[in-house]
Amino acid sequence: MLTRRNFNASLAGAFGVTMLSMHHVKGQTLPVVRLGNAAGLIDPQLTFLSMGQHPKINYYKEEGCTLDIVNMSGSGQTMQAIIAGHVETSSLAPIAFLSVYANNPTVDVIYPYAWMRSPHWSVAVKPDSPIKTLADLKGKNIGIRNKGDTGYFGAVAMLKEIGINPDKDVEWTSIDQGGPAGEAIYKGRVDAMAFWDGAFARIENGGFPLRHLPNSPGMQQLFGQAYCVRKSDFQKNRALWVGFFRAMAKSTVFAYADTDLSIKMHWDLYPESKPKGKTDEEAMVEARAVVNSRRDKWFPAPYQTDKRFGAMNEEEWKAQVKFVGLEDKIKDVKPIFTTEILDDVNKFDREKVLALVKQLKG
Repeated sequence: MLTRRNFNASLAGAFGVTMLSMHHVKGQTLPVVRLGNAAGLIDPQLTFLSMGQHPKINYYKEEGCTLDIVNMSGSGQTMQAIIAGHVETSSLAPIAFLSVYANNPTVDVIYPYAWMRSPHWSVAVKPDSPIKTLADLKGKNIGIRNKGDTGYFGAVAMLKEIGINPDKDVEWTSIDQGGPAGEAIYKGRVDAMAFWDGAFARIENGGFPLRHLPNSPGMQQLFGQAYCVRKSDFQKNRALWVGFFRAMAKSTVFAYADTDLSIKMHWDLYPESKPKGKTDEEAMVEARAVVNSRRDKWFPAPYQTDKRFGAMNEEEWKAQVKFVGLEDKIKDVKPIFTTEILDDVNKFDREKVLALVKQLKG
């Protein structure tokens, strides 16, 4: 049975240790790609990439690599880990990265693959809250996971867009995730909360219904999340990245085709992610809610013309820059991302993937 390797002592005190290289891990003959998981939980929301590891599927090995998921505590930490070379790739919110890039355009990071084509974060309140719009948040207390989390970055950008100063006009309170976050808003510690879809699903699974506020117009022009790698690694290991993201794309097709089967197989890989003290049916209902909160975002929206897995374009990146108010500092977005491997990434037989789903489902 496959199990994850824990990240030693939270990166041994802010990256104070030398980590294993991507190319060789003891006992492994294939390159190991360490993937920083900003969510901090290897739960079924990762089925879009985790499926490829299952011994009945083996997409990553088929593509010449293996995957190691490394838990982290938000986009801030994953960005540091990428830059420092402690992981090879991570899903890093563009709005979190752009402020770093604006001050250091030579940073050794590039985005080659957008795995979530639509934005996934928002602000939510209790169903009976008098707060109806983002504008109503002025003077309110907003709960967040932490200030390195993508939910915080998204909320900050939306507040700025509508003229609310996120440093002066609202208060931010760390409320953790899941049940503790739900209790925080239901007991009145905070007025609203800023998270992402999977986190909201876990809160509602805990018995805390929520109502989402309409996102700002600028946010609605963005793509969602993308994987970044070091520029210095990208060309040197081009074939590896083609294979890695192709395996991810095949895993995405598999996970979308049969959500329940993919969740069960994810639990085979990461049994610690299955809820304790619940029946299989109860656990499945909760996991299904988490996956369903974002599974459609794995694929392009109707208005997105490029239907390839991993696609993004210059206009979408310009919208990201405008959204965070950095047009004066970032004039050219072309050095930030690349689509050069996407044709190769998308060279796989989707019908073959679907046939395997049908075969394994029995």
